[in-house]
This record gives sequence, structure tokens and C-alpha cells, in this order.
Amino acid sequence: MIVYIANRGEIARRVIRSAKRLGIKAVVGYADCDSEMPFVREAGGSLPLGGDEAAQTYLNVSKVIEAAKKLQATHIHPGYGFLSENAAFVDAVTAAGLQFIGPSARAMRLLGDKIGSRRFLKTLSVPLLPSYEGDDQSSERLLKEAVALGFPLLIKPSAGGGGKGMYKVTHKDEFLTSLESSKRLAKAAFNDDRVFLEKLVEPARHIEVQMLADQHGNIRVFGERECSLQRRHQKVFEESPCVFLPASVRARILEASQKLGKAAEYCSAGTVEWIWDGADGIYFLEVNARLQVEHPVTEMVWGVDLVEWQLRVAQGESIADLKAEAKGHSIEARLCAEDPAQGFLPSGGKIHRLRLPEAVRVDFGYYEKNSVPPHFDSMLGKIIAFGGDREEAMNRLQSALEQTVVFGPVTNRAYLIQILKDVRVRHGLMSTNLLADIPHRFDAEGGLELIARLGRGDFVSAEADEDLDYESPWGRTLRATQEIDFEDHGELRYFHTRFADWTVPAPKRGSASSVDLGPIDQGKFLKSPMPAKVVKVLVSPAEPVKAGQTVVVLEAMKMEHQIKASVDSKVSEVKVKEGDWVPHDAVLVCWEKS
Repeated sequence: MIVYIANRGEIARRVIRSAKRLGIKAVVGYADCDSEMPFVREAGGSLPLGGDEAAQTYLNVSKVIEAAKKLQATHIHPGYGFLSENAAFVDAVTAAGLQFIGPSARAMRLLGDKIGSRRFLKTLSVPLLPSYEGDDQSSERLLKEAVALGFPLLIKPSAGGGGKGMYKVTHKDEFLTSLESSKRLAKAAFNDDRVFLEKLVEPARHIEVQMLADQHGNIRVFGERECSLQRRHQKVFEESPCVFLPASVRARILEASQKLGKAAEYCSAGTVEWIWDGADGIYFLEVNARLQVEHPVTEMVWGVDLVEWQLRVAQGESIADLKAEAKGHSIEARLCAEDPAQGFLPSGGKIHRLRLPEAVRVDFGYYEKNSVPPHFDSMLGKIIAFGGDREEAMNRLQSALEQTVVFGPVTNRAYLIQILKDVRVRHGLMSTNLLADIPHRFDAEGGLELIARLGRGDFVSAEADEDLDYESPWGRTLRATQEIDFEDHGELRYFHTRFADWTVPAPKRGSASSVDLGPIDQGKFLKSPMPAKVVKVLVSPAEPVKAGQTVVVLEAMKMEHQIKASVDSKVSEVKVKEGDWVPHDAVLVCWEKS
């Protein structure tokens, strides 16, 4: 057995780790920008796929299969994201004489496709939220159905997951713009622009059930995970079990999850996701017909290696005698390259210093000195803590995050710490919209003095500054001075800076998976706040522009960003076109002189 991993980053490393433990060779293909990544170095063989963007590499079915065959693979493991829930890819893998590690194309069409799964589950009497999942995908029909459902509602891509392309719409006049963005993002991320509409339940909690099935008809469920701490419909923390879930509700969702897996003749790992109203109401959300990002918390609690069992099941092994028992509590945080002080703007660039905690599990995608590219999502890795109970697990995770050091890309490390300290989170008073109410700020009273000791990659601070990595003046200095030499040549290097009257504006809030950056143009130019791809240019030369008007839409790390004018003006020159990749601070549009 030789496994080709059709993915990158931390999940590719995760599969390699379990494969090596079983004595299985794991091989990979990679984008040009990933050539120095850990997963490439750790694989038993590798080939360049040619190109940087997902559509040229990890989403290119013919390139993936060609690379797998050249590397003499017998099986393909898709990880999560990219082609992991693409039934046509499963068909192509099978047609090429390879085996897909995951559910069959039939089961994937029934469950992994969000539209198809809802139609199928209606036959099983599984509770569903009001929705529209029709074949008519015209804007006119979708708008009509949205009005019939009533607002607020969600526009959700049928393919993929991770909240990508999902939009909350509260008013009719927002619908068509959000629909266009949702379809565009879904096409770019999953090569499928079909969407469905679903009535929104607020407040709500997000509960999911892990299942594992073999080729002999055996199916197991391994408890539930609480995934209610989300930002823009993307999970930030996940934990297992949900200690606040009533026993009667738990029994219902475990039974229903196993029932639908059995009915779909499911095989391999998969997750059934549910919306819980916090009382007795539970509604089917979707099935992720693949391994989940948050699978480690289930592994920690149940003592089972889900990736190992995916590989074993692919070789025909039975799970009938698999022994597993739930013990303790586990919680996971997603460490991402993004700037909470700037509306969670994606960050990137070279990782000059990286120090990861040792007392907890860390699934991480990068080495020190790697660069974080703008072409893929912003997650750097996951930090997973285990404890005898929820409080112990949360304390261990907080301590681990406090020990984590990433110099270079701005990260959400301190934001994660703030969430863990929030009294509502500590007491389990959570919902999927709670994080919108938890502030992310840098408080400075008068001057602030920071000292960074870089020789050993650790900090000495005149004030305990947990916000160092995103909103501190030191963090700003690092971003402004991209060529600082962080190498230790046998000496400790000290940087001493003093700042006063430091203020940070409140971030602009926008639709899910789409960020409204507000007016950010400087003087006579509108510049890009990040390396990004131009997906829409909405103005032309000589066109008058109003303050607050969206001028250009950029895409970075699988999110769209609306770039707006700050004042009334007139366009003198458009410097970019749709499809261009632009660096940070690139001029996008020039204004006429007043």
C-alpha cells in the first residue's frame, strides 16, 4: 500500500504520521510555493504539481491523479478541503485504478453534497430546518425562495465546508450581492458553485457526531463535539464532549447519526453536524463526508487514531472489535495567520521564529523559516489540550497558547487567549454568535515600553502584554520592517521601543466569509492591504466614486475583501485587472487630483 495525500499543510503531516506508524509509504504532490513545507520533506516521495493557486494544483484532478500514478500510489487520501468531498474526483480515482480512502462516490453524493444530503434525509424523517435546495440556481429563483423563507437566512455552498462561501443575509437588498460572492467563493474553493438557502436559528449551538464505518457494514459513533465558538461561520475552538448537552438530546443525535450512516452505506470517517437550540430542539445541519479538522479532540478523549483506522479500513479491516472508551475532556484551538486588530485580515510572509508548546498535542503545518502563502486558508495549525475535566483542559490550552511564539505573520494567538478567559466561555454559556460579542483589543494607557529578546526566541516585557503578536506596537514594527534579521549569531539582540498615544480603531464587520475593510485608501491612491488576487474591479476611469463605495474586491486565503473609497472622488486610472495577483501596498486605483 502506497498512499498519495491529495492535500497540504498540517493534515498532510497528520496522515504521514499515522501511515509511517503502520509501515505505509506516504507520498505527496505540492504547489510551487509549498516546496519547502514540512509535509513535502517528511513524505516518502514528492512531485511538483506546477503552479501556486489551488485551481492549478490541489484542485486539479488530472494533475493529482497523474502525480499519484507517477509516485506509484495505490490509494489516495484527500485530507479535508480541496477535493475531499468531490464525488466526481472519487469516480476519477476509481477509473484510474486507484482506491479512494473515504466514502464511496454514492455515499458522498447522498451525504457530502449538502443539497443531496437534505433530500436524502427527508426520507429518514431526520429533523431539518426550513430550506430551499432546488435545482433551479438562477438568481431570480433563489431570491424568490429567500423571500418565501424569510430573513435572516444563510446562503450555503452545496460542496465543501469550513464556512467558506457561507453568508448570513438579514435584508432582501443584501441578497443578490451575497449570492454572487457565495457562488464565486464556492467555485474557487470547491469547483462547484451550487448553493442552498437555510433558515437561520439564533442563538444556536453547533454539535457534531464523529462516525467511523468499515467495508463490512459496521458503523460506530464516538460521542459528540461542541463547535459553537465560531467566527464568520468558521470554527475557532472545538471540544469533546459537550458537557452541557442533555442526555436525552445526546442519545437522539447519536442514534440518528448512526442511522443515517447505515442508510447511506457509509465507509471510513465522517461527521454528522447538528444545530441545537440549547433546550430540546435539534436539527440536522450537514454531513462532512471526510475527516474533520477537529478530529484530534475525539482521538484524545476516546484513545483512537481515526486516521490510522481510515487506512486500516481501506485495507479491508473490520472495526467490529475496536475497543474505545471515552475518558476526560479535550479542547482544540486553531492558530491562524490573521490580524484581529484589522478585521481578521489574513496575514502571511516568512515565519522568522517559531516556538510551539511541548506539554500538549500540536498538529502544525509549518517549520520556522517557511513562508505562509496567500493562496490557501490561514490556518497554521492546531493546539490540542487534554484534561480530566473541562476546566483542566481549558487551563492547559490557555497555558500552551501563552507559551506559543510566532514571529513574522500576525496571528490570532492572543485573541484565542482572550476567548478562553471569557466568563461565558468558562461557564459554557455559548452560541455560534458569541464571539461577535467578545472584544479583541489592545489597551494602552499613555506610553508603552516593550522589550523583545530575540536571541532565544522568547520575550521580556515591561508590561505583561499578551497582545504582543497582533495589536502591539512591536507587532506593527515587525510588519513594517519585513527584513529584520532574527538570526542568533551567538548574541542576544535587544529591541527597545517606546510608543505613546497608541490607538486601534474598531474593526469593520461584514458578511460571513467576506470582510468589509472600510475606507482604507491613502491620499490619491487606493492600495492593497495584503498580498491578494483581484476578483472584481467595480469602477472605470473617469467614473465618480462615493465615500464608502466598494471599488475593488480582493481574495486572500479563501476570503473575499471589499476595498472601499474613503472620500467622494473620481477615478483617474485603474492599475489592476481581474485575475491579477498583487503584493501588499500595490496601487489598485488612482484618484483624480482635486
